[in-house]
Amino acid sequence: MKDSKWFPGHMKNAMADIEETKIKLADCILYVLDSRAPYACINPFVDKIVHHKPIIYVLNKCDLSDDKRTAEIKQDFISKGKTVITVSANSNAFRNSVKNAIKAVLAEKIERNKQKGVNATYKVIILGVPNTGKSTLINMLCGSRKAITGNIAGVTRVNSWLKIDDMFTMLDTPGILWPRFHEELSHNLAFIGCLSDKEFDMTDMGFELMQLIYEKYPELVKAKYDVDYDREEFIEIYDQLCEKRGFIMRGKEIDYHRAGKTFVDDFRAGKLGKITLD
Repeated sequence: MKDSKWFPGHMKNAMADIEETKIKLADCILYVLDSRAPYACINPFVDKIVHHKPIIYVLNKCDLSDDKRTAEIKQDFISKGKTVITVSANSNAFRNSVKNAIKAVLAEKIERNKQKGVNATYKVIILGVPNTGKSTLINMLCGSRKAITGNIAGVTRVNSWLKIDDMFTMLDTPGILWPRFHEELSHNLAFIGCLSDKEFDMTDMGFELMQLIYEKYPELVKAKYDVDYDREEFIEIYDQLCEKRGFIMRGKEIDYHRAGKTFVDDFRAGKLGKITLD
């Protein structure tokens, strides 16, 4: 696949703009990762542009990820000296935990301004690959729909500062990918919806996703689908899964395309259970 498909013009321009202007204005950074594949969401180019600003790693969509694995990943981040929080941007219950994390990493600056009698407003920039929930997080913090959201990659195309409260303003930025990544990483990004579905064959994607889920969470799949799992090849199990869901065309042929798309959609919506791919 050509680099241009992964790194379209608006992403290249947005990266340059963020690096040259917006990062310099920010007091800290919220780095939003999808907790179902957080390692896959880490852009290797970000470290080169943050200029030593404090970073809070936000493991978003924790309502969809494996609780045990998310806790292990969170501990891994902490062991490497990173500030990390887990949230579900769809729930207002996490609003205070995000604000408290920002206050914690900015505690020294806030205290200095307080001693000077300065009532400052702090700028927070939100970064992440497409469709990790950056705009949804801002809307949750604002308590209203200020940022444009969507369940497809690449919804946010412009940068805009939004007032969260009297203490914080946040910059919503477009999702930024990078030119090249290896196959396994690209697949995980595709499964969670960070890459455009147009670049993939949904027939293959659905099969590969279900095979990965079965390898990592066999008991979850077995509990959800009443099929015969005593088979040597996963394709035989997959055919049964398709038949169980009714993906049958005339002539009793399996509709693999519809099956693939549905399994991917079900995973993204959390209908297959709480799953972490990383």
